[in-house]
Amino acid sequence: MIKLPEILPAPERPSHLPLTAKWLSGEGAGSWFVIRKNEEEQDYRITRFSPSGVIECDGFFNSVEEIDLTLEYAITYPSNCLKVTLTQRNKKIRFHKTKHDSWD
Repeated sequence: MIKLPEILPAPERPSHLPLTAKWLSGEGAGSWFVIRKNEEEQDYRITRFSPSGVIECDGFFNSVEEIDLTLEYAITYPSNCLKVTLTQRNKKIRFHKTKHDSWD
C-alpha cells in the first residue's frame, strides 16, 4: 500500500494577511485565500497566497451563485489560480476567473 502524505495543517496566519484569510490544506502543501467583493464591477477579487504569505496569483472572479462574505465559509477543492470553490451553508459555490490583475 502506498502511504500518502498527511494533510498539511494551517500554519500561523502571516500578520500582513487579513483576518478573513482562509486556509486550504493539501497533501504536503496549502494556500491562503482572500476574497473581497468588488462593488464597482459586481465581481470578486480573489488572491491566493503561499503559506508564508507571498502572492501566488490574483485576479477577478465571477460566480452564478450568491455568497455572503459576512457568514462563515470554507475554501475547498478544486481551487487554483483559475477557479475557486467554497462551501457556505452546505452549498458549493464556484468562482471562475474573468480577468487578471494588471501585473498577473
